[in-house]
Amino acid sequence: MKKRIIIAIIAICLLIVMGVIFLSPRINSTIILDINPSIQMDLNKDNEVIRVKALNDDAKDIVNSNLKGKNISESISILTDNLIKDDYAKDDIVAILLYTTGNVKIHEIENIIRNSFDEKQVQADIFVIENVTDDDKKLAKKNNISIAKAAYINEILKENSIDSNVLINKSVRELIETRNTGNYCDDDYFLEGGDCLKEISRRKADSGMICPNGYYEYNEVCYEEGRTFEKDNLICQEEFTMNGKLCTRLVVMDAEPVSFSCPSGEAKTRAEMGLTNSDAGDANNIVCVDFSSATHPVTPCELPPGDPTERMSYGGRCYWHRAPVIPEGCPGSIQVAGECWQDATNIYICQGYRDGKQYQSRDEYCEHSIKYIDPVVTEYKCSKDYTL
Repeated sequence: MKKRIIIAIIAICLLIVMGVIFLSPRINSTIILDINPSIQMDLNKDNEVIRVKALNDDAKDIVNSNLKGKNISESISILTDNLIKDDYAKDDIVAILLYTTGNVKIHEIENIIRNSFDEKQVQADIFVIENVTDDDKKLAKKNNISIAKAAYINEILKENSIDSNVLINKSVRELIETRNTGNYCDDDYFLEGGDCLKEISRRKADSGMICPNGYYEYNEVCYEEGRTFEKDNLICQEEFTMNGKLCTRLVVMDAEPVSFSCPSGEAKTRAEMGLTNSDAGDANNIVCVDFSSATHPVTPCELPPGDPTERMSYGGRCYWHRAPVIPEGCPGSIQVAGECWQDATNIYICQGYRDGKQYQSRDEYCEHSIKYIDPVVTEYKCSKDYTL
């Protein structure tokens, strides 16, 4: 008899459990909003709120039990009203982490939240958490925080060597500033710009706020200033390397030579030696010029005895290239002693050089005996400072 009673009780319990399962609304989607109040909303297939849950103590005053059965737009509008009323929209700006699961589209929810705050003239900076890892879930469970906040904290830890315990109780606004700047504060302090502040009182006086020595007033609240910690793990973008506290990148560029050395001879520009190529633009290029075996050109009349060049001096001028007189006379030449001679007064030649090279100055050297050697560069100059 006793055995039959136990079996009957078990059967009744199973029926009750199955009834609860089948009669309970089925969760189709979940939305997590994290500001510092962490709020979770479960929705049915019609995007109506089945349950709203405060995930931390700060959210208990924000969450309303009367949200159940309302659509998502109505529910978010009520929540934004409560957040603004409880002064979470500081300076008319609120920072939110958003994460969703299920069939609801996260960017549609993002737009609903943004529009709701816009209607109340509050700017919503929304950071969408696209994915949550197992490590994020472990951190959330261990510290009793939302998985959205855990995911964002893990992103900060990838870029900074900060103890995760320091970040657990920070607001989303502080976490964002820490990620952007690497600065953070001890527990009980919050980050405001470059300062760590600690609230010591919140009271409103008829004639203004009076704060004790060592504290200052901000928006009718007394704050104690604390120290700001800087991140000690600096990371550079790809292709850059750490150099002190600067990210630098090696840029290879052609340096400009500014000092030269010649193994022999002396340094001259190509323009000085008449070696320029107008198309190449090499007039200022340096060459080493060795004049040790060079000779100066001479006029035909100054050739030493024995030189086969025909020449003569007549009337104070020099003539060469004797040719017979032709019926037309001596076109372009003069006739002396029945022969045609070419005026060579301004013609200079190099001994043993027979290509007709003419020189206009005795200061020029005979090219065939000059050596041109590439110089050795002893100093370079960079035209830009590429420290980044």
